[in-house]
Amino acid sequence: MKSLLAILLLSCAASTGAQAPAALAQFGWFAELAGACWSGRFPDGKTVHTQCYTTQFDRFLRGTATLAVDRDGRLERQFEGDSLFAVDRNSGRIVYFIWGSDGSHGRLEASWLGDELAFPAPSRKDPAQIAYRSVWRRLAPDAFEVRRERPAGAAWSTEFTVTYRKAPPAPIGDAAKGRGEPPS
Repeated sequence: MKSLLAILLLSCAASTGAQAPAALAQFGWFAELAGACWSGRFPDGKTVHTQCYTTQFDRFLRGTATLAVDRDGRLERQFEGDSLFAVDRNSGRIVYFIWGSDGSHGRLEASWLGDELAFPAPSRKDPAQIAYRSVWRRLAPDAFEVRRERPAGAAWSTEFTVTYRKAPPAPIGDAAKGRGEPPS
């Protein structure tokens, strides 16, 4: 009986493993961010944004983000958030669920614009309107760029650009919160 159970478990694991690469491939280069943390400094020179990505069940991407501000050489966390990303089977778009330390939460979508990934952010006043979008572009295996763009008539105007590079993993949990340590 134990050997039959072991064979059944191994065959299920083998069939699940064969499907995993195809499931993650739907994310394009975005899936390549998994297994690492990425950090970028905003143009103000003080705001540091760190994002860490992992895979879940070989089908989803999970992201954890920390926004911190440099105050006299110490990084103070201002915001923390988590996301779960999936590919919608019908539209092919990336859908994601976000929640943050400020109580915000929601379901949003991202879509591919050629090799770039656009994350539109709805207006808080009128959710049917886009307030801005973040457009992600892969630069190299250890870097990607995010442009914040605002609608300008029928076009988009770049507000600022941040380059993210691989960084050490962020501390887990609240252990380092408030100690001014970098959200690596």
